[in-house]
Amino acid sequence: MALLTVASLISPTGYAESGRPCAATVAVTDEKFVPGQVWSFKSREFEPDATLKVLKVESMAKIGVIVHVRLDGIRLRNCSGGPEPETIQHAPFTRGAVDRSVGKLVRTGGVPSFEDGYNDWKRHCGGVYTISVREMVEVDEKTFNSGSGCSA
Repeated sequence: MALLTVASLISPTGYAESGRPCAATVAVTDEKFVPGQVWSFKSREFEPDATLKVLKVESMAKIGVIVHVRLDGIRLRNCSGGPEPETIQHAPFTRGAVDRSVGKLVRTGGVPSFEDGYNDWKRHCGGVYTISVREMVEVDEKTFNSGSGCSA
């Protein structure tokens, strides 16, 4: 799951673990980002074909517009030589973070299933990334490799 670092997230108010309700989200229409769009993004040099697909657009009080995305064509390098994930199935970003990250609109199409990751995010009152998509992938790679005994 892409939500592995607290430092790069805005956390919504209210946490399910404390018994308080999570902040409510409301589906919204955005003038630029529409579910099913596939965008290039400013990725790392060894991920030239990386894309992000818009899954859902919604709004949350105190945070604003949230763009839920799927990332394909990435490469979470595995320092131990094991499998290297090429997809992050669900990651929520502020609209501004996605806007700063995208390049060109590549195509439009259907929205793949993402409900498991989205529902898990909702259930845990998950945070929202404010950093760029590239920075999130870099942090995710470091988190993916943490505990493997590899130097950073």
